[in-house]
Amino acid sequence: MSDTPKTKEPQGSGDPSTDRTSSTQLSVDVDRCERLVAHAARIGVPVRDADIDAIRSARRSLETGVMSAPIRSALHAAMNRIACAVQYPDPRIVEDLDRCGDLVSHAAQMGKPLSESDIACLSVARAARQELAWNAMTEAIFYAGMSRIARAVAPIIAETASAQARKGARLAIKAYTWASFGLAFLVVSLSCLLFVVNQISADVSKVVEQNDAAALSMHNLLQAHRASIIAAKDGGEDALLQLQNSQLALQIKQLLQQFATNNRQLYADVKRTEAIRQFFFIGEADSPYKPKCIATGASADKRSGGINVNLGRTPIAASKAGNKADPTTADWNCDPDSRRRALEVDLPLLATDSSKEAGSTKPERAWRPEDVVEQGFQKIAVYQDIRAMATNDRDVILAFVGAITSFLLPVLYAWLGACAAILRQLNADTSASLFHPEHSVVANRAHITTAVIVGISIGLFSKLLDQGIEFSPLAVAFVGGYASDKFFAFVDRLVSAIFPARVHVRGESAACVAPKRQQTRMDTAKAPQ
Repeated sequence: MSDTPKTKEPQGSGDPSTDRTSSTQLSVDVDRCERLVAHAARIGVPVRDADIDAIRSARRSLETGVMSAPIRSALHAAMNRIACAVQYPDPRIVEDLDRCGDLVSHAAQMGKPLSESDIACLSVARAARQELAWNAMTEAIFYAGMSRIARAVAPIIAETASAQARKGARLAIKAYTWASFGLAFLVVSLSCLLFVVNQISADVSKVVEQNDAAALSMHNLLQAHRASIIAAKDGGEDALLQLQNSQLALQIKQLLQQFATNNRQLYADVKRTEAIRQFFFIGEADSPYKPKCIATGASADKRSGGINVNLGRTPIAASKAGNKADPTTADWNCDPDSRRRALEVDLPLLATDSSKEAGSTKPERAWRPEDVVEQGFQKIAVYQDIRAMATNDRDVILAFVGAITSFLLPVLYAWLGACAAILRQLNADTSASLFHPEHSVVANRAHITTAVIVGISIGLFSKLLDQGIEFSPLAVAFVGGYASDKFFAFVDRLVSAIFPARVHVRGESAACVAPKRQQTRMDTAKAPQ
């Protein structure tokens, strides 16, 4: 009695019928592998040597009646690799079988009626492929049935009914949704920024217009009030005190208070525009008209005297102090204390008495009653600096805003409109199972590209597109991006209007007319006969 090899497969329950069934199935698998290898050799598909060795080992095991588990596993693995490589009977036919299966599955899910004979054609083709019994008759029957199934489920095609199409539609919707969110955030942010800039620019223009008109009037009133004070000095202190509430003084006080308020508002606008310029790296860090700060010690000496941040000093006093700069614009913007005193008014207004404020640490200096009007001249001098800074920043910011409004925002709005149109189309295609993984991607990218082109060039046609209806350029850009095909249809009509069809030249007309003339002469010659 010979020993049983250790690699021999257990016989399970020992049922002879089960063993015969297992051996028969293994024999069928080996035959299928051999036919797949032969088919691969005919169509030129390479097969691994290890797979061929596994088939040979399985064949020898069947002949000897000893089949081990490793040999069985190696056979099945080799059969799987060979089937994937060969794709019997042809890769295109295998793909068509899968497509036809997707169409039948979609028709069954949507409740579309299909003929049983057409479904039987698919079943027969699948069985023939499984049994490696594909022939010309099977192929003819299959494609005839597939054609009828495709007509039954039209306009749905295999690519739009597949699982890959549904997955691609979900990814496309997700991508364009996030793109729309990003574009919307960018558009809203830029629109808010432009709104703020426009408000600041309008406020600067309004304040400048008011102060420009008030500056000359206040200058003339201050000069007149100074002359009145000088004339009243001979009348004593009582006469000077009466001038504090004269009609001219009251008018100057009201104008001076409004002028100082406008200065503070204009300076606040300057700081806001500087912050915007620095955020977007536009222009220089500081306005070229901003007063330059001097050394700390000299600045302290300058602030030690004078009515308001050295602005009350006369040019003679400034020259004696060794300062060659304009005393009215020297360093009022260099520290918060000087800035505050330059922008605010001293109380009481236009006080002609020489009494010193309680707790004041300013050194005593020669005081003249006519010096009370110097505060008004200070505000005019400070306004000149602030006005120069404000108008410079306003012009720079408005140029930046104009570039964004004319070139960037139309492109973004057109892009956003294209995303809206694509999302609507994706929703409709997904609901109707019409999303094509390849064609839809190409169409969507083309739509985005044409929308960007529309956004760049829409400003050239805004007046032609209005047709009597008030539209902002950004609204036209959004509509143009949403329906870019309609915009290019409009461009085609415009091209036809500007460049009409070419008129035939005289030579071409003569060539066309010559046969007619020849025919007429022949008819004339035949007439006497």
